[in-house]
Amino acid sequence: MSPVPINRPRTLPTRLPGRPPPPPRPGPPPAGGTAAATSPATVTLGFSESVRSDSTSVRVIDARGTRVDTGGAHGGPTASQVTVALKPDLPKGTYLVSWHVISEDSHPVAGGYAFGIGRAPTASEAAAANTAQPGSPVTGFVFGVARLVAFGGMAVLLGAGFFLLVLWPAGLRRLAPRRLLVAGWVAAFVGAAACVFLQGPYGDDLGLSALFRWAPLGSTLADRYGKLTLIRLLALLLAVPLLRALLAATPARPDGQPARTGEPGWRPSAWTRAELGGLAVAVAATTALTGHGGVGSWAWLATASITAHLLAMSVWLGGLAVLATGLLDRRRPAPSDGEDHADWAEAIVRQSSPHEGDAEGELDDEAALAAARAYLDEHDADVVPVEDDRAAELAEVLPRWSRVAMTAVGLIVLSGVYQSWRELGAVGALFDTAYGRLLLYKLWFVLAMLGVGFLSNRWVIRHFRPVALAMTAETDATNAEATGEADDGAEDELDEEGRRRVTQGALGVLRRGVMVEAVIGLAVLAVTAALVNHAPGRTTYAPPFHTTTTAGPLTVDVRVSPTRTGLETVDVRVRDPQGQPQRLVEASVTLSLPAAQVGPIDVPMVAAGTGELIAQDAQVPLAGSWRMGITVRINDFDEYATAVTYTVR
Repeated sequence: MSPVPINRPRTLPTRLPGRPPPPPRPGPPPAGGTAAATSPATVTLGFSESVRSDSTSVRVIDARGTRVDTGGAHGGPTASQVTVALKPDLPKGTYLVSWHVISEDSHPVAGGYAFGIGRAPTASEAAAANTAQPGSPVTGFVFGVARLVAFGGMAVLLGAGFFLLVLWPAGLRRLAPRRLLVAGWVAAFVGAAACVFLQGPYGDDLGLSALFRWAPLGSTLADRYGKLTLIRLLALLLAVPLLRALLAATPARPDGQPARTGEPGWRPSAWTRAELGGLAVAVAATTALTGHGGVGSWAWLATASITAHLLAMSVWLGGLAVLATGLLDRRRPAPSDGEDHADWAEAIVRQSSPHEGDAEGELDDEAALAAARAYLDEHDADVVPVEDDRAAELAEVLPRWSRVAMTAVGLIVLSGVYQSWRELGAVGALFDTAYGRLLLYKLWFVLAMLGVGFLSNRWVIRHFRPVALAMTAETDATNAEATGEADDGAEDELDEEGRRRVTQGALGVLRRGVMVEAVIGLAVLAVTAALVNHAPGRTTYAPPFHTTTTAGPLTVDVRVSPTRTGLETVDVRVRDPQGQPQRLVEASVTLSLPAAQVGPIDVPMVAAGTGELIAQDAQVPLAGSWRMGITVRINDFDEYATAVTYTVR
C-alpha cells in the first residue's frame, strides 16, 4: 500500500482591467519528487485502501529539520486519505514528508517522500526521505508471541472441544482432556486480550512502556481490529457457563480408569452442542476478519475461506493434542476392575515365561507379582496386549478420527491454495517476498505433518480394520496345509472381531507419531502467526521490468528494479544497427505519470560504459502506469527519442 499525494484542482480568478493582480494563492498539494511553484496549503496523502490515522500520522520538515506543518493530521474526504495543513508562505527549498498509518488489515505502514518549492529535490534528498524508521523490535516480537498464544489456544479449545463432543464423549470424564480444554480456553482468552493491548504500541512503533497508555489503547478499541477482537473475547466468555455445565455433568475419573459411556450425563444435549458450535464459528470468523482476509476484493469469500481454514486446522491440531495427552497417554497395564491382582500377574508371567512355577506349574501370588513387575520393567510392557476395555475404546474412536482428520486436511489444502493465490497474486511473489518465503516454510511443515499423519493412518487401518477371510479354493488349500500350531498363532494375532490385537509397544509407536505431528503443528502455528504480521505478497511484490524498444535505427534496452514506489534503479543500454554499444554524445531520461499529472521528472543518469546509462536513486513517488521518455544524441546532427511504459506498485 503506497501513498498517493492528491493534486486538487483550483479555480483561477478572473482579473478585471485596471485591478491590481491578487496576492499569490497557495498551490496544490505537491507530489513526491516534484517542485511546486508556490507554497502549498496542505499535504494530502491518498492510499489504495482505508487507513487509520491520528494527529501525528503526517509530519513535514524543511532541510534544517524544522517542522513546517501545523500539526493535527486528520482524515480526508474519504477513509483512504490523510491531510495535514502547512504553515503559510514557505520559502523555496526542499521539504520532507514522513507518514505513519495503520492499514485496513491492522498492519503499520510508514514511509516518506521529498518535494520542493521552486526546485525539485535532488536524488540524495529523495533517498533520505525514503528511509523509514524501524519500529520497536521488542514490541513486534511480543505481539507475535501473543498472536501465537491466541492461535494455539483457539486450536486446542476448538479442536479438543470437537473431539470430546463428537468423537470421544467418554473422554470428558478423563482429567487430562478436561485440563486440556481449560488450558485452551485460557490461552485463547489471554492471547486475544494481550493482542488488544499490544496492537496500539505495535501500530504506532512504540515500546512496551506504552502498553497501558490510554491513547494507543483507545485508538485500538475504536478501530476495526479492536472491535473484532472484543467480539472474540465476548464469544469466549459466553462459552464459559456452557463449558462449566458440560464438565460438571461429567465428573472426572482418574486417568487410569476407563470411562464408561453408559453412565447418565456423559453426552451434552444437541442445543448445547449447537451453542458451542456457533461460538466456535464466531471465534474463528473474528480471527479471520482481523487479518488479510477481511480487506480487499471478494473479502466475504476470503473471510469464509480463512474461517473454514481455521476451523479445519483446529480440528486437526486440537485432535492431535487430545490423542497425545488423553486417548493415547502412556499408561502401564494394570488389572481391570473385575480381575484379581494375582490372576493378572500370573497371566503376565505365563505369557513371558511359560515354564515358571513348581512341579505342578503353580505360582506363588507374591512371586507372580514380583515376576510380573520385573518383566514389565525389563520389557517396558511392549509385548503386553492392551486391555480389552481400552482396545474397544481405541477401535471405536481412532477410525472415526482418521476419517475426520482426512476431511480436515482436504479442507485445509483447498482453502490454503485459494488464500495463497489471493495474497500472492503471482508465482514470483512466492520466492521474492518475505510473505511468500514464510508461506513456503509453512508448506514444508504441513507436508511433514501429512507424511507423519499418513503413517498414523496406515497404522489405524492395519490394526482396526477387520480382516476378511474369503472362502475360496486357495484359502481352503492354504488352511488345509496349515498346522494346528499355525492356526493357534493366527487366532492369537486376531481378536474375536477379526482385528489385530494391539500391544503396548504398537500403541507406543502411534503415540510417538502423534506427538511428532503435534510438535510440527506447533511450528505451523508459529509460522502462521508470523504470516499475519507480514504484508501480503501482492502488495510488496515488485518484479523487475525489462523491455527492448527502438529509437530510430538504434535499439534501446531498459531495465527497472524494483518496480515499487520509492527509489528505483534504471539501466538504459543503447546499441547501433549492428548490435554493438552505441557511443552517445548526450542523453536524458524523464519519468511522468499522466494519470496524476506528475512530471516529467528528470532522472539523473550516469554513464556506466559505452552506450550504457544508469541511475541508482530514481525517485518514483506514486503507484500507477509510468511513462519513461528516453532521448539520445549520437552526434551533432542525429538525435532520437523513444518512450516505454511500466507499472509501479
